[in-house]
Amino acid sequence: MLTAVLCLAVVGALGTPPAAAATICATAGPLPGLTNAQAANARTIVAASTARGGHPAALVALVTAITESGLRVLANPNDPSGAAYPNQGTGSDHDSLGLFQQRPGWGSAAQRMDPAASTTLFLDALLRVPDWGSVPPSYAAQLVQRSAYDGQPRPANHYSPVVGGNYQAQVDEALAILTQVEHDSAHLDCGASASALTPGSAAAHGLPAGYTIPSAATPAARTAVTFALAQLGKPYQWGATGPDTYDCSGLTQQAWRRAGIAISRTTYDQIHDGTPTDAAHLAPGDLVLTPGGDGTIALPGHVGMFIGHGLVVAAPKTGDVVTVVTYASFVARGLSGLRHIA
Repeated sequence: MLTAVLCLAVVGALGTPPAAAATICATAGPLPGLTNAQAANARTIVAASTARGGHPAALVALVTAITESGLRVLANPNDPSGAAYPNQGTGSDHDSLGLFQQRPGWGSAAQRMDPAASTTLFLDALLRVPDWGSVPPSYAAQLVQRSAYDGQPRPANHYSPVVGGNYQAQVDEALAILTQVEHDSAHLDCGASASALTPGSAAAHGLPAGYTIPSAATPAARTAVTFALAQLGKPYQWGATGPDTYDCSGLTQQAWRRAGIAISRTTYDQIHDGTPTDAAHLAPGDLVLTPGGDGTIALPGHVGMFIGHGLVVAAPKTGDVVTVVTYASFVARGLSGLRHIA
């Protein structure tokens, strides 16, 4: 059976998402010394943290996640509820889960196992600490995490007299990552540029009245975009690939098939199709992959097609129809990747 379930919007899968998660618009791409999953997690952390606390918050969050999990979403046999969600490794610290090794008191397993949501939980705690920005990032991390490195030397902290000494050891690496991501972010366009069009009416399924496919589109991309837009108003259906109903990856697959180019069937695989690109170089026909309702930054569960002018066409969820939305709203809860097909 096709795994088109990745495109389903599971209401409440992450509980009620924290408000800050709606502002996330992350960069994409590799980072030196990190796996693709670690890089995606780092970029999510920076995007979420910068939106709420600027550079200082992003540095504290990165220092913490590097120390606690090596920038990996970790499951834990001591909390089996985490096994229901994709992971990048297994930890064993009490019943801690995720990037920040958060215990059940922090939130649901779904939140702790999701990079964007777990970062928001961490920020909620950090921003409650008085004057957190006036102390070293390692000290701020310790105030939030309350690790064994409390300045009292004993076996549990390798006899360290430094408050947050475990976090202090990761500051240089975190700063190098943050510097690179901030450089990339200078070129990030989340669809709010002056050239972005406002989505049209519900009757037009979001397509602006004055929309035209950008002249820079390749012939193949023009065909793919034209096909996708011709499906506007058709119902979403799990596992469907047309011609009357579609799920998210079914729509993008069929659009590119009409252009004579074969791409994979599911979001898990479409994240590897074509070549990686970034928001500054998005072209009509490019795939925009996001966590969606049941995926993660590393394992996307939703996909749409960029059509230029800051817009994306997609088959959203059960009960909805193929529609056009802004790129900014499409990636608001996180960006898994951008893929240029042709």
